[in-house]
Amino acid sequence: MLVLTSTFPKSVSDSTPPFVFQLCSHLLPHFDVTVLTPAVRKAPEAETLQGVKVRRFHYFWPRSLERLADGAILENLSRSPWLYLQAPFLVLFELLAAFRLARTMRPDVIHAHWFVPQGIVTVLVGRVLKIPVVITAHGGDVYGLRGRLLDALRRALASRCEAVTVVSQDMATKLPQVTSRRGEPPRVMPMGVDTQRFSARPQHGGNSGQTVLFVGRLAKKKGVEYLIRAFPDVLARHPDARLVVVGDGPCRGELETLSSQLGLAHRVRFAGAQPPAELPRFYGGSRVFVGPSVVTRGGDTESFGLVFVEAMAADCPVVGTSVGGIPDVVIHERTGLLVEPKSPGALAAAINGLLDSPAEAGKMGALARRWVRRKFDWRQVAQRYANLLARAVGAGE
Repeated sequence: MLVLTSTFPKSVSDSTPPFVFQLCSHLLPHFDVTVLTPAVRKAPEAETLQGVKVRRFHYFWPRSLERLADGAILENLSRSPWLYLQAPFLVLFELLAAFRLARTMRPDVIHAHWFVPQGIVTVLVGRVLKIPVVITAHGGDVYGLRGRLLDALRRALASRCEAVTVVSQDMATKLPQVTSRRGEPPRVMPMGVDTQRFSARPQHGGNSGQTVLFVGRLAKKKGVEYLIRAFPDVLARHPDARLVVVGDGPCRGELETLSSQLGLAHRVRFAGAQPPAELPRFYGGSRVFVGPSVVTRGGDTESFGLVFVEAMAADCPVVGTSVGGIPDVVIHERTGLLVEPKSPGALAAAINGLLDSPAEAGKMGALARRWVRRKFDWRQVAQRYANLLARAVGAGE
């Protein structure tokens, strides 16, 4: 199988979201997997990561300016509009690299992650070389890219695929006229979590104290501003509480400034980006996980919220907002609490409620842990993808 993606870690310890890599790793019992992804700084052009073959292609010169795909593409474009100049080169050189690689290895199926640009490249290569293709949309390619032309592009690409998958039900509702070559609508197939990595934490004590945790990229759609603005109300009721923010991104500077302006510098810790191996320690040392995501002015939002699944797997009670794909994971008052977005008051009330009632919070956390182990464990998720991809191979023969 050949996999095309624009988000892939430089190494197993890299803080880049690893969900595509993890899916590929769990598909190894079913496929020989090769990943094609854009080159990023300090990453080799060819390597094998835990059995997954990785090939990285260059798309701009001088290479010191090759920055479009180093991180989240839409965020990079928003922060540095000059990077739009690199977009056509990225598509062109990905097309050339994919065609050469596919012609050499002759994969049974090509799996593209994101409609743009990987879906475009995959459909073109698949048609020329007569290889069945599958596209998985992850969010930015649906929420962040809107308009009639883009809607028509997604419909055209999907109609040439054996299957299209999305990671949440909300995303499926945003693609009402998108159907595969078989006439099937997008299938909701979320990414997964290795639940065995996240052990149930001890009863609230030790260093967990009154710690409230956020994990994620510090970007507008994550809504961390509203969590920081909520924290004075949390401290008024729980003066020993502290907020730990794990992650990095374009909004870090302004969030640190906001924290200082609100007099929270001694109570808010910015821990920076952390490798995946460190995340269980943060979840296990926290009383509440909060994901205050919002819908940006451009329409982008949380497509699924894998960090909620990780927190639940670690038996950590969660608070989320009712946007995007979060309600697929957080079932209000059962596996967590949902509040309206952009509401510091609602966030503070939910956090205080969980800190006030550790016994009830513990019951909610335990139920959530059982829920994610049954529904989102990589073993089940990967098997569903393996079945889908095998069906695509059969259809292409």
